[in-house]
Amino acid sequence: MTTLVLGVGHPDRGDDAAGAMVARALEDTDGVVARVVTGDPSAILTDPLWDTAERVVLVDTVHTGRRPGTVHRWSGQRLLDHLPATGGGTHDLGVATTLHLAAALDRLPRDLTIIGIEGTCFEVGHPPCRPVRHAAAMVAAALTREIADPEANDALQVAVRIVDLEVAVDAEEHGDVRLGES
Repeated sequence: MTTLVLGVGHPDRGDDAAGAMVARALEDTDGVVARVVTGDPSAILTDPLWDTAERVVLVDTVHTGRRPGTVHRWSGQRLLDHLPATGGGTHDLGVATTLHLAAALDRLPRDLTIIGIEGTCFEVGHPPCRPVRHAAAMVAAALTREIADPEANDALQVAVRIVDLEVAVDAEEHGDVRLGES
């Protein structure tokens, strides 16, 4: 079974990196094709696996006003009810509008799950806050268990890989940023 995991978000815009972190952590997971989508989310419709993967999981940062790191999960028939098609302009449709477009074109995958990780800081050059990093690690670990094997023992290793990605950030490149502080 092939699962396409799409991590939407820019890795250098604070909490917006959550989707990319999850996708990068799942790159070596059996049965998973993981992709990072940093530009216009409507590009997901051009991915060859969008129409052929048995399962598609899209991970993105959301802002609903809940606590940073809160994980939202939408799937099944009511998926689009939770995603208002607000659009992002003529050059960027946004994830919700892209999914509504896919539904209108009868191109929604049969098994589609959207995972949103609540974020608050989207400034260029900032690392994701600690709650978002932890949520991304837990989402990656949970997806590993769910996709690869319910008995998988490597879920913790995937979570550790996400934390390690953030520890490896070079402080000189990001000014005087301290990891773990939001």
